[in-house]
Amino acid sequence: MIIYRTVIKEFLINFLVVISFLSFVLFMERFVRLTRLILGRGVEFIDVVKIFLFLQPSILLLAIPMAILIAVFLTYGRMSTDNEIIVLKASGMSFWSISKPAIILSFAGFLILCFISIYLIPTSIRSFKKTVYETIVKKASVAIEEEVFSTVFKGTVIFVKELLPDNRFKGLFIYREGDTKEPLVIVAEEGAINSDTEEGLINLSMRNGAIHTFGKKSSSEVTFLEYDFVLTSVIEPQKKLKPHEMGIIDLWNGRKSSVLWMVELNRRLAIPFACLIFGFLGPALSTRIGKTGRLGGFSVSLTILILYYFILIVGEGLAKAGKLPPFWGGWIPNMLFGAIAIVFFYIASRDRPVLRRKLRIKRLLKNPNNL
Repeated sequence: MIIYRTVIKEFLINFLVVISFLSFVLFMERFVRLTRLILGRGVEFIDVVKIFLFLQPSILLLAIPMAILIAVFLTYGRMSTDNEIIVLKASGMSFWSISKPAIILSFAGFLILCFISIYLIPTSIRSFKKTVYETIVKKASVAIEEEVFSTVFKGTVIFVKELLPDNRFKGLFIYREGDTKEPLVIVAEEGAINSDTEEGLINLSMRNGAIHTFGKKSSSEVTFLEYDFVLTSVIEPQKKLKPHEMGIIDLWNGRKSSVLWMVELNRRLAIPFACLIFGFLGPALSTRIGKTGRLGGFSVSLTILILYYFILIVGEGLAKAGKLPPFWGGWIPNMLFGAIAIVFFYIASRDRPVLRRKLRIKRLLKNPNNL
């Protein structure tokens, strides 16, 4: 149908523009945190591309529901302002038929988000952390500059007098803060960096030096001919996966062992349904708020999104604190906005097409006994 193709085309254009903007903004917000780690240290362009791709699933989990709602309000708000909704109703189309493009596309977004939430997110997060760590490991020697105190490694200050070829250094000074142990200072004549990306280790092999440890009551000094010092990156490989790095089946199997697992499980399952809810809420609400145009539709959709994610964040916080069951913490926003969507969609559906009302009135006038 030509009308459906026109509405879907406009919806897709708005959707692609919005999701491109949101993806870029959300990516830059996270990428800025990594600039200190990967930029300016000889990082390759392919590493930046891989980081961008691995961040996309977690970004799309937030961006797709937001883009669907904003696109629906932009599309149907514009149609309402230009009186196209009234024309379609006058031609005999029901509100369900008018809303069908938004509902179909929101259902497609729901299916895509289910795949992303259940499968892609844990895989991409693990790949992202591995890529960032490998980038730091490969460029560890570049991070250390000549006659500059380097703090790129966590809790460690490194100073080298002279840089040599093949990742070797001459005249090393190292200071490390101790969390539980005493602080230590290492000086050595020469050293070299060796890295193992598979094991996630960065070793600084030193020769002809001394280790100084000191505390409140005592100090000690040990000399060495050869010594391997393990450097700790800001992003460390972890053998134990965090909840957001786990698959949906693992979360389900271990849901009784941790509240955090239950919160993450319900979050993964609940957010995709926001696409369906917004697909019903958007057309119904955008046709009831008057001729506000694109700017008004964007403002209303942004307000709804802020409320939705605010309730979701508060609910998850209460669930993690043990003041609310994890199920309710993740599903309250969907229940609330789902009920609102049903009410507004029902009200909008009762507004029957003008042509059908005229035909019904004519039939009643011809057959007064039907009154």
